[in-house]
Amino acid sequence: MFQVVINSFLATIPVFVFFAVGFWLRHKKVVEPAHDAVITRLAMDVGYPCLIFYNIMKYMVTEADPRITSLGFSGQAIVCGFLEMTIGVTVAWLVARMLRLCIGTGLRTFTLTAGVQNYVFFVIPIVHMLFSNSGDPAMGVLFIHNMGCELFVWSVGVILMCGGFGNLSFASLFRGPLLAVCFSLLLAWSGLGQYVAVAPVMKTAEMLGCIATPVCLIIFGCSMYDLSRNFTWQPRMLIAGLVTRLGVAPALILLVAWALPVDPLVKRIMVVQSAIPSAVIPVIIAKRYGGRPEVGTQILLSTTVCSFITLPIWLAVGSMYVAEILPR
Repeated sequence: MFQVVINSFLATIPVFVFFAVGFWLRHKKVVEPAHDAVITRLAMDVGYPCLIFYNIMKYMVTEADPRITSLGFSGQAIVCGFLEMTIGVTVAWLVARMLRLCIGTGLRTFTLTAGVQNYVFFVIPIVHMLFSNSGDPAMGVLFIHNMGCELFVWSVGVILMCGGFGNLSFASLFRGPLLAVCFSLLLAWSGLGQYVAVAPVMKTAEMLGCIATPVCLIIFGCSMYDLSRNFTWQPRMLIAGLVTRLGVAPALILLVAWALPVDPLVKRIMVVQSAIPSAVIPVIIAKRYGGRPEVGTQILLSTTVCSFITLPIWLAVGSMYVAEILPR
């Protein structure tokens, strides 16, 4: 247990380093607020779709593991990813209504930030840590599972942040990440992926995909600097976010994972995902679609720091009752 805490802490250090770089770049006026929109679009509409494409092609085509490449298994993993998001966001919405939040006071941003875990940036190093044995398909399962998360965030999540269909541009749903999910899965399932996932294409996608994570984290660090100059902590909002993201949502996700008749490989990823703090992406979406990024920022920071305590606890509970991921 103690080693899990230490490794979890070490795994998150790069995240905070990128935050600090962004904070410093904004302080030195290297990256101005006017630059944020263009840089964010580069990361989210170019880099992130390439990251999605590269990993689906890698784990479902070029390095295909027969245990995870079937349509049935992919369907299980994707549905579970979507279901986790649904559980988290539903719980967060109910808590937000209990706080009497409404559109304009943080309802949308609280719901999405407290409801969506950091299913990419935070999870990858932890999966590397827990499933390091040669031949373990956990990383492939993670990216297939995350397709359900992507589908939720870039459809339901964007609709939620826009305040409903009435305020949504239809083109907003057909942005890079969601198109990358649909296109890549179609290639993988149809068998056409073997003709597309050739070395030059894969290397290009890998290189472009590498910009997504650091750029998004750096831009968030810039936003932290902006908010630090005129930012008021809201204890009630912060505590509610902690209880939602690190308390109620993990318990419900583990309960659902225990009850669902899905492959144990999928259950392992659900156990890890249940323990993860809030994600950066909802804060970026809030900034992009007129939400309240200052609300999302304090939930993101507080859940990330407190997850050092809660993460090993939920991993241990999930390993005991849902799917074994920790040595006994």
